[in-house]
Amino acid sequence: MAFESEKDTFHNIKSIVKPFFDLMVNIEQEGLEHVPEEGAAILVGNHRSDMDPFIVASVIPRYISWIAAEYTRRIPIFKNLIRDTGVIPMDINGNVSVSSIKQLMSVLRGGDLLGIFPEGHDYMVQNDFFAPMVRFHEGFATFAYRSKAPIVPFSIVPLEENIETIPINPTLRSLLGLPEEVCNIPHRIQY
Repeated sequence: MAFESEKDTFHNIKSIVKPFFDLMVNIEQEGLEHVPEEGAAILVGNHRSDMDPFIVASVIPRYISWIAAEYTRRIPIFKNLIRDTGVIPMDINGNVSVSSIKQLMSVLRGGDLLGIFPEGHDYMVQNDFFAPMVRFHEGFATFAYRSKAPIVPFSIVPLEENIETIPINPTLRSLLGLPEEVCNIPHRIQY
């Protein structure tokens, strides 16, 4: 099982943020009955933006331990949030440390949900919402096989988007330790 403090932090943040999130984003969900009410499962979905874990977590009542790009731990705003909610770091090239493998297998053996976006950040760095999905990294299948946890696929499909990106200077992104492709994400006004 995930540490109780991580679950408590997750649920506390969710209870505070969800009402505001519900006002800002109209989410329609289908198929939640396929997410087990208890026991381990791996949630596998497409990755459109940094908001995806929050969108999914806002509609699924259970604790979800997310796999995230290792570099997100270096972003000041997210560093403590990531640590306190049980996020498991993964190298952006799909390499997983022994420590991360132990963490994610512990999540699954403990009967919790593991969330993963196997596109990695490849789709997001294009910053082109009209582009098709990119090829999935396949490691989640190995984790499912080893843990005997079912895979629950999901898809985030925007019905309407009006997004204004926040231009962050590439030099500032670099100083945060972000990878070059993240530092050079093209700025687009609306989609």
